[in-house]
Amino acid sequence: MGNAARRRQVRTYILKEHIDIVGLQETAKQDFSNHELNELAGGLNFIWLWLSTRGRSGGILLGLKSDFLELESHEVKEFCICATIRNRISNFRWILIIVYGPAHHDLSPRFLEELDNCCYAATLPLLLGGDFNLIRACEEKSYDNYNLPLIREFSNFIGKHQLREVARGGSKFIWTNKQLSPTMVIHDRFLMSDEWENKFPLVQSPTRVGSDHSPIVLDTGEQGAPRPKYFFFDSKWLLTPDFEPMVRDKWNHGSSRRPLGVEALNTWHGSLCFL
Repeated sequence: MGNAARRRQVRTYILKEHIDIVGLQETAKQDFSNHELNELAGGLNFIWLWLSTRGRSGGILLGLKSDFLELESHEVKEFCICATIRNRISNFRWILIIVYGPAHHDLSPRFLEELDNCCYAATLPLLLGGDFNLIRACEEKSYDNYNLPLIREFSNFIGKHQLREVARGGSKFIWTNKQLSPTMVIHDRFLMSDEWENKFPLVQSPTRVGSDHSPIVLDTGEQGAPRPKYFFFDSKWLLTPDFEPMVRDKWNHGSSRRPLGVEALNTWHGSLCFL
């Protein structure tokens, strides 16, 4: 994230995909300036939290669009950021955990223990997402170098908390080392509780083209908040000979479809819809 070109790429994703929540891993930064965060948000109102990098690697950045989402509480841990979120429109409250699992697998048991504690403490619908640096099955790696005990431990964690993986579309693998004979792996995923899935039954996770990691975008399947339709008057319309008769006909048509007893202001707004 110290690279201006990479920040521009993230900003493009946020604007193009209409992102409400941003979760970035491997930021390789200790902290962020207001200028950098404003540049990422592209002029939108975001609340930002981050987990500082260890040495020259790691780090998480979490952003919430504050127009729609309220951050009720949060906790920055060793491998993840836990946030309790409320949707300002629906009042739905839930817990989001953005993770970045250790690349050195001697730390993976400690990582899973931290997630274990977060899940046990959760009393709201739960969504976990990010780069776990773990696979669930041998088919999620393109070459035969597997850590079977860790595969079992990760699968046991998912089963113990009755989590389900969000269906993902796009390319099979998420990460590649970009060599001539590349290693390709599925490290990034979303896991959800039954309560979260019940709220968003149409959720899906399409893959996008990115860097060595292919970004995954979580689509809850909800239609966004309806945008108000505004009426703009152009004075040049008055120069058109048939303008006044057309307005009169449309106004009368609107009057016939309005219920009796509506207030004058509502009558005015209702009739404008037919123009």
